[in-house]
Amino acid sequence: MSDPMRLDAVVWVDDHALLQGALGHSAAYVLTHRTAPDDPARWDKTDTEVASGLLALEVDPGTAVADFARLALDESGEGRTDVVKVWAEDAVTGQRLPDESVLGDVLESGDLVLVKAEVPPDACYQLDSLGRPEELFDVLHVAAALEVAAWPRLWGALLYTEEDVAVATYVRTHFDQLNAMSGPLLRIFVVERPPDWRRAKKYWRAHLEPALLRTMSVMRWLHSSPYDKSGLYQVARELGVEADHFPCLALFGGDDNDTVVFPIESADPASFRELFASIHRAVGEEPADYQARQVYDRSGHRDPGRPVLRGAAALEALAASASWADRAALARVSAAKKALRQKEFHGQNVVITHGTLENVTIHGPTTFINKPVNTVIKDFQNAHTSAHGARLAEVLRLVLNSEGLPPEERVHVAKRITETVDELESPTEYTRFTVRYALTDIGYLTSRDENIARSVSDIIKAIQEDFA
Repeated sequence: MSDPMRLDAVVWVDDHALLQGALGHSAAYVLTHRTAPDDPARWDKTDTEVASGLLALEVDPGTAVADFARLALDESGEGRTDVVKVWAEDAVTGQRLPDESVLGDVLESGDLVLVKAEVPPDACYQLDSLGRPEELFDVLHVAAALEVAAWPRLWGALLYTEEDVAVATYVRTHFDQLNAMSGPLLRIFVVERPPDWRRAKKYWRAHLEPALLRTMSVMRWLHSSPYDKSGLYQVARELGVEADHFPCLALFGGDDNDTVVFPIESADPASFRELFASIHRAVGEEPADYQARQVYDRSGHRDPGRPVLRGAAALEALAASASWADRAALARVSAAKKALRQKEFHGQNVVITHGTLENVTIHGPTTFINKPVNTVIKDFQNAHTSAHGARLAEVLRLVLNSEGLPPEERVHVAKRITETVDELESPTEYTRFTVRYALTDIGYLTSRDENIARSVSDIIKAIQEDFA
């Protein structure tokens, strides 16, 4: 007989609809709806929700998953005579474990399992979107850069290695404060390895307390881990940051390749607050209000399979993001960097370096990030030669040259335009409906600029007549 393996289990007994959730949803709800960012007990309260009814079970690795699920249900005391079915899920990945598999083949000792027991519903109802808990932390990850790289900013990259556990933990436990402290002009990202749960699990198990490990795991905040020093340097050297500056905050952007580097001497919250406060005073702005609750509520409607760039490629996309955008906004970023260079930061060893980032051409979701407006329009016209393409090219020109729409909205509408023309030129049985919806959306978004609203409306009406 094999040595027993220890598994932690949480048992849920409910109807089909309520069992669609995961432990990560419960944790994210506590963080965003029941606790405040400055609540010192917020992570304890979150773990209390996650670990409610936690069972520590020792089982033979050869036990079938189905038998383990039944055992956990019996041990919980939650069993009912009307249970329809019972199954087990990996609490971190959310994957259902095959009933016929043996535990030793699909789990490791110390893993957390969610056992679900379905009972008949008491009433008919429908649940709203559950949201994606990982989105709360992902907004800090440089892989999400292309979602927001449509207008010039002072970009910040937190660079730290696997040796800097305190910094890596800080950005997770203070994710919302870090977003709020970064402000509207400054946007901060963290740079970590691409997700690899098996590798990351070993790293975080060695460094986090069990309660924090459990809570962050089920929210999928621990799927990535810091680079080793050599791996991070391959990314950081694009910014001109030397390895002996790690851990650090590197600020870049604007119309030059200068990088302003702030080595991080301590990962305690007070030190980070002072650093960002000093930066805000230098550039003359107030931190933005970050609403974690809104981010979570919106996250269920986002596409989890959207293309992303990582590492050096994402940093290059950010550096190239200002090439076509407002010159006034670009000048503001450059002025902010100049102000930082001229300010004396007490207790901070500020380093000015010169990066090697160059404009790059990235296709797909970044079509409108790194090209001048005229080039974007010309490429659009060459790619879409139909009558619909010609009409929507004029809408694209009006939108990208609009002075009444913020840069980020211009890029959003531009993407809607390309999606629409693709649908028009490659019709399906659903084209009539999807195009009508898209045109209405474009008309609504452009109505905020009275200088282009009438012209766009006339073009949209002309296209809609083809579907009458």
